[in-house]
Amino acid sequence: MYEPAASVSPTPEKSHSYTRAEALEAEITELCAHINAASYRLLQLVAALDDEGPWGVWGFTSCAHWLNWRCGIGMNAAREKVRVAHALKQSPLISASFASGELSFSKVRAVTRIADSENEKELLDLARYATAAQVEKLVRAYRSVERQVEREHATKQHASRELNYYYDDDDGSLVIRARLPADEGAVVLQSSPLRRCASHRTLGGWRQDVDRQSRAIVPPSPPSRARRRIRSRENRRRSH
Repeated sequence: MYEPAASVSPTPEKSHSYTRAEALEAEITELCAHINAASYRLLQLVAALDDEGPWGVWGFTSCAHWLNWRCGIGMNAAREKVRVAHALKQSPLISASFASGELSFSKVRAVTRIADSENEKELLDLARYATAAQVEKLVRAYRSVERQVEREHATKQHASRELNYYYDDDDGSLVIRARLPADEGAVVLQSSPLRRCASHRTLGGWRQDVDRQSRAIVPPSPPSRARRRIRSRENRRRSH
């Protein structure tokens, strides 16, 4: 009959090795927490310096270029530090956890790519209990789905565009009915005639938003009364 081997007690040498490893682990994790807190303080200073914007006076293009020259940080890493530094201003929960040393820069860098006021708490919980690699993977997946949703939304908006217009028989006025994505519609309203019509913020019951910019869409020019008469005669000739 099979009998399991009796448990083997660690030798004094192995026991000492385990104790030493645990002491090293404790020291490393404590030091990492201090590094995390120091990294948060560094990013606070980076954001403050970037807000001051002394780059032209100092002869640099941006804060990232200054970090690259003065602190020996690579350009890609420097740009990320500046981005994260400003993103933390809008993420108080993540900032507090980072400042306490609980979160590493790697995790904070990942979650600030998608963090907002609605999902910050959920992302913080994720960052606390997942590894840095898992957080990066989940953020990449989230951004991939987000881009797909945006593409589908843009495609739907593009497919639903329409522009109908005609000239009123009584006074020759141009009557327009259009359905455009908001950014394209804003550009249409930038044309001076429509801009004057939109001064009351509504045109034909539609809410107007002229805050965004995109490519120009030029409406047709209204014909003169003479041109309308010529066009009418030409149409009659074609019908005979």
